[in-house]
Formats: sequence, structure tokens, C-alpha cells
Amino acid sequence: MTEAAESRAAGLLDTASGAAFVLMAFTFAGPIAPMGIATALCATLTLLRLCVRPRTTWPRTPVDLAALGWLAALVLATVFAQDPSASAPRLTKALFPALVGLAAFHGSRRRIAVYAVAAYLLATARASAVGLAIWVQHGASMASRARGLSGHYMTFGGSLAIALPVAISIALLARGFRWRGGALAVVVLGLAALAVTYTRSAWLGLFASCTTLLVAIYPLGLIGLAALGVLAWWLAPGAWGARLHSMFDPGNVWNRERMHMWDAGLRMFRDHPVTGVGLQDLHALYDRYRSADSVERAGHLHNAYVQIAATMGIVGLAAFAWLYGSLLRAATAGLRVQRVSLRGAG
Repeated sequence: MTEAAESRAAGLLDTASGAAFVLMAFTFAGPIAPMGIATALCATLTLLRLCVRPRTTWPRTPVDLAALGWLAALVLATVFAQDPSASAPRLTKALFPALVGLAAFHGSRRRIAVYAVAAYLLATARASAVGLAIWVQHGASMASRARGLSGHYMTFGGSLAIALPVAISIALLARGFRWRGGALAVVVLGLAALAVTYTRSAWLGLFASCTTLLVAIYPLGLIGLAALGVLAWWLAPGAWGARLHSMFDPGNVWNRERMHMWDAGLRMFRDHPVTGVGLQDLHALYDRYRSADSVERAGHLHNAYVQIAATMGIVGLAAFAWLYGSLLRAATAGLRVQRVSLRGAG
């Protein structure tokens, strides 16, 4: 390939992979299938871009070594699994940390980064509006919990709990009216949609995320957040109040089921402490380990730490701690430059 042809091909792949990255960001607020397709497309085009111009440097991040440790732990859990053939398809979890490098590669181009953040906010607003509309259409009650575009209220609630701190940080830090106003609109829509998922774990996750965010960028805001928490606890009406108060009620049927799941998971860990039982769906194993008082069959244990302990053992827990420690380091490094970059975006 001549130098001119190489340059044209690299330029086309630059544009295509950047557009795929923006598309990937847009899909993060929706169903899993489009998200996977967009991510695979972006990764493929990015690899082609690197092949056409191999002198391009792939960014080094604090996650790189930890990602290899996570891969090794997944492989060991699969090799020594109770059902290796069922565990093997879950090895794709090893690819998730690569999203950090992909984001760093494309996010280094300011224009692409701005478009990707805007696409993510727009997609979150769209999913929130759709979730609210369908909730109202189906009776506006807990029986019609909002599902957004995800198909399940817990998945929808989890995606909102991730997106809302991003929108809140932009609303707090951006100087430009369009960014601040747009992010604030996403926050309002997203909070309303999150409320009508009635998903307690997502509410707690958002509260914890906002606490961390305010500690980092606006400590005085913790007073307001605490006040909102107290008001919600005492004044939330109907099903919202009942869901809030049930979080800490040991007599709540679903809380008891969670305790049964965690107890079963810990017993799996005691029986297979090094590499766990494997990554496969746990329905069959759970039936063997669950309490006689349990009324719910479970394919997973509703707690990330217990799930990893049961399925990947001590090796998995160590790899998980390393991976998330490295993600925290990467996020902390990004937070130091976030204020500057967002203020220039408006």
C-alpha cells in the first residue's frame, strides 16, 4: 500500500471507528443486543485502524495489568468449574475491561469525546421518556414498573444509576448553558424514570454514587443530599415509601430471599474456596444449596461479591479487587481533568 493510500484508508477508518464509538455510547442506554453489536463494530474498526497505521499508539491505562489478572481468574474458574462447557461461554466477561482502552483511544480526540457524551445523554433522555410514557400507559403503579428500552425494570434501573451521575457531574461542572441545561434535563427525566422502576438497589447505587461525586467535586452538596435522603425516607408516598422502608426490614420476604441466596453462595464458596463452582448459570447448583425455607429459585445470587466468591473463589475475589482498584485509579485520574475539559465544552 502506498503512503497516500495508507493515509486515505487511515482517514476513512478514523472517521468510521469514531462514528462507531459515538454509536456505541448511544446504545448504552438501551437493550443489550444493539449495545453488543455497536461495541463489536467499534472494536473491529478500531483494530483495522491500528493495522493500517501501526505507528498509532494504543493508550496505556491503569486497568491493563488488572484486566489480564481478571482474564486469568476467569480461565481458572472455567477450567475447574463444575460444568466447564457451560462456564466457557461466560469467558467473554474478560472483554469488558477493554472498554477502558477503547474509550481512552477515541476519547483522546476531543470532538469524538464530546459527541459520545452528548449521544449518551441523549440516549438516556430518550430511554427515560419512553420508560415514563409506558409506565403511565400501563397504569402508573408498581405493577407496571418502568422498563425503558431494556426490557426489565432492574436492568433499566441499573443503567439509569450509571448514567445519572454522569449527567449530574456535567450539570454541576459545565460552564456552557447548552451542556448544563441539557444535562439538567436528563437528570430530571432520569430521576423520574428511576423512581418508577421501584428498584431499591438502583436507588441505593445512585445515592452512593452521588455521595462519592459530591465528596470529589462539591463537598457542601453532601448536606443537601443528606436532607433529600431524610425527606424521601419520611415523606415518600405509597409504594415508594414502602419500597424505601423495606430496604432495612429483615421481615420483608424479598430481603429474606436475598439472605437465603447469600447463605447458599457462601456455602458454595466454602465447598469450592479456590476457584469456585464456575461461571455457569447457578439454577441447578442453587437447588442443591438453598435453604429449605427459600421460596425462590435463583440463577444468580443478587450480590456481586457473593456471586464472585461462589463462582470464582478466592482467585476471583482477588482479581475483582485488583480490577476495580485499577478502575478507581483510572476514574480518579480522569476526575482531575474532568473539570477543565467540561468547562471548555460549552
